Amino acid sequence: MTPDLSLLRRAVDLAGENAAAGQLPFGALVVRAGEVLATGVNTALRDFDPSAHAEVEAVRAACRTLGTLDLRGAEIYSSCEPCEMCRTAAISAGIAVIWYAAAGADIPDLRYPVPAPAGFTAVQEKVEDPNEPFDRYLAQL
Repeated sequence: MTPDLSLLRRAVDLAGENAAAGQLPFGALVVRAGEVLATGVNTALRDFDPSAHAEVEAVRAACRTLGTLDLRGAEIYSSCEPCEMCRTAAISAGIAVIWYAAAGADIPDLRYPVPAPAGFTAVQEKVEDPNEPFDRYLAQL
């Protein structure tokens, strides 16, 4: 498996264009068999959406364009090392590799995102019949 460096350069160029527009400097492409299925840039500041990272936006656009949640066989080319959310979006869509240009450790402080709260946790609490929505969905298939 070898990346197409021209596609990686295109992701970096998208990031530069986004920065010139006053947005966070991140760009990404979803590519399958050499064809660019979709592109995305970080629109978190513009849209007040902390999930609007370039990779997530590119995955969303590719899925909408193709009318599917299944992007197996596709790759992401990103201007920067993906965060955990972007990695998870790629994995959820069946994408097995993200090629990236800039290492996260090398990125200067962009004064975003909001720092993670100390001691973040997710806690399950018991409620009556929490699986009912899942059962209802499966019954419709």
